[in-house]
Parts: sequence; C-alpha cells; structure tokens
Amino acid sequence: MAGTRAVRALASGAALVLCAALSFAGEEPPDKKDVFRASAEVSSILVPVTVKDAKGRLVPTLEQGRFHLYVDDIEFPIKSFWREGGLPISYSFIVDVSGSMNGRRLVKTREAILEFVKQLRPDDEVCLITFGADEVKRRLAFGTDPTLLPRILESLRGYGTTALYDVLTAAGQAMEGAHNMRRVALLFTDGVDTASAMTPADAVKILEGLSDPLYVMGIEPPPAEEGPPDSYEELLARFAAASGARYLRVDMAAKLPQFARELRQELTMRYIITFDPSGLGSVKWRKLEVRVDGGYAVSARQGYRGTLP
Repeated sequence: MAGTRAVRALASGAALVLCAALSFAGEEPPDKKDVFRASAEVSSILVPVTVKDAKGRLVPTLEQGRFHLYVDDIEFPIKSFWREGGLPISYSFIVDVSGSMNGRRLVKTREAILEFVKQLRPDDEVCLITFGADEVKRRLAFGTDPTLLPRILESLRGYGTTALYDVLTAAGQAMEGAHNMRRVALLFTDGVDTASAMTPADAVKILEGLSDPLYVMGIEPPPAEEGPPDSYEELLARFAAASGARYLRVDMAAKLPQFARELRQELTMRYIITFDPSGLGSVKWRKLEVRVDGGYAVSARQGYRGTLP
C-alpha cells in the first residue's frame, strides 16, 4: 500500500516514470522543452486567495487593504492585487485514464470538463493531459483550438495501472505554454495508486513548490484503509492543500458535473496577490500565509521555495 511502500530516491523515481515512459499523443517525440520535469522554480510569487465568511459563502468584493501577507511569520507588502473574475483563465485538465476510471467515472469526467469550457471567453485557453498505463500524454496543448476538446475527450478509454504520485510531480509543468496570469490545474481521479515509484511524502514536497493551484476531484474514492497508513482521500487532500487549492470528494460520479459548475463559479470569485523574492539570503522552503481582516476563512498556497521578499 502507499503508506508502506519503501522510500525510493526522488530523482530516480521521477526519471523512471516521467521521462522514460512519457509520450505525447499524435506528436513526434517531444523536444526537450516539452518533457515534464520533476522540479519547480520560483521567480515572482503569485498567490490565488479564496475568502469565505462564517457560513461558507464566497466573499469576492474585499479591498486590498484588508489583506495581509506573511512569509515565515513576518509581514511583507503586497506588490499587486486583483479580483480574479475579470481576468482570462488558463485551464489545465489532468485526467486519470487508468482501468479503474473506465466506465461511469470517465464519462462524467468528460461532462465535468465540458462544464468548465462551455463558457470560455476569447482569451481563455485549455490544455488536456492524461495519465494511465505508464504513459503521460499531452492531448491538447495551450494555444490549440479548444473546440477540438470534446472530440478528444470522447476518444478517451480507461486501461492499465495508475502512477498517481509520480504524475503529481509533473503538475508544475502542466501550465507550460499558458499565456494567462489566471491559471488553475484540475485533476480528475479516483485516487487509487497502483504503480508509483515515488512515495506520497516525496510528491507532497514537490507539490509545495507549485506556483499554480491544483484542485483534485476524488471520484468515488475507495474506503479508508485500516491501520496507520493514510487513506487515499487523506493523501489527495494533502496534495491539493500543498498547492493552495482543495480536495473535492465526489461520492457519486453522477454528481461530478454539478461539482464542476460550483467550482467554476468559485474560480471567478478569488483574489490574486503577488510579491517578489528579494534574491538575497538563503534559498529554502518559506512558510506563506494570507490573513484577511474581518474573521474570514482564507485558503491560499502554504509556501514557496526561495528567499524572503
């Protein structure tokens, strides 16, 4: 099981699965720039922020003065501040096409993705990546005509094993080629991992360095395991939280399109703040926290690797 799998070296695990087994549908062997790499580099730090009131309702109308940015428990000024709704968006859809997703899970995943894209505006863009049976494929790249997406989704079939934790380490490259500042990656999976060389702990470390939020749709996930190891759902929640997003449990695949509609609405009601690391001092993992005056609940990425602002 995932919780008891022997720890393997991060570099060898990523190289084994994400480089040797990587392939791109309908393309010649990828150039070096197209290969997913298990790393994350930070320059300007972008922080999407979701704010909710005590009743769990989204609060999209606050002014910048209510927001406070802390790095390693020290407050720093916010460089830029936007409300997200008016900005174009880049969606990266990451779909598990392993055998356990075949049938109703994959059918409803197609419907959910179409919920996100049916109201695309002229400057919005999409990317589709699939994984399963030891393959990661970029089915549709940013900049490609999004009207091709329904036909590509219809062609997907589930087969083979799932190297979920290894694929998560490639999430940092899911936005390669995106042109918009407003970005989001959405992972659709049942959460079962049957083939990863990487451990969950290693995957979380890499996800902590993501610059874009990774929302995880857990589609009819398996029951929690007995004993001390984490359940698949707990691990998926950790993965999403590490990137500043959240895990959504979809207990019935039929509900997935509704979850997609609600999340699409949420993504129009966030805030985006940015700041720049100074480049001075040590480069290391930095705790990041956003606080908002007024007793609101705040969701944002938990940190970054770099110097202080």
